[in-house]
Amino acid sequence: MSDELFEVAFAGQIKEGADLEQVKAKVGAMFKADATKLAHLFSGKRMVIKKNIDQATANKYKSALNNAGAVCEVKSLSEAPAESPAEAEPVKSTPAKVKSVVNSGNAPAAPQTDPLGIGAGDISELAAAIAPVGSDMQDEITQVAEPVLDISGLDMAPAGSELGQIKKNDDPPPPDTNGLSLVD
Repeated sequence: MSDELFEVAFAGQIKEGADLEQVKAKVGAMFKADATKLAHLFSGKRMVIKKNIDQATANKYKSALNNAGAVCEVKSLSEAPAESPAEAEPVKSTPAKVKSVVNSGNAPAAPQTDPLGIGAGDISELAAAIAPVGSDMQDEITQVAEPVLDISGLDMAPAGSELGQIKKNDDPPPPDTNGLSLVD
């Protein structure tokens, strides 16, 4: 098993065609976030939601956010950190220069979270939704009729009476081993 750690980050992006208010409501319910925290999350700045987690946990966060309509990023923490903006060479707006920086190979490769192209949302058994706060988690409570017991034939012994001991059955006889012999 790998000891590689990951982080899940969110920059306020939502899936194409998703309603922003619905996505905010689902993400807010997921993280129990108030309006201030939601405004901060959806500000467009990259926010690390969870870090130092294994890949399976990171994929669960990604699946839950994707099901809510949010687009998040899962990044390996073991990759070498990119240059800080102060150390990076300034890029002028010429297309050739931008293309050479993008193809230079300095950018870390994205972790392969869906190697077969099948996401957790594509498998119905793995798809999960988060219920709104305060909703009932049990489908329906079925009332069971109380059983009718006839205890009229039972009585109680007076206090201090000896109730007796349970008689132990006799031990069964030992098995017959006359037909058995030992061979050298």
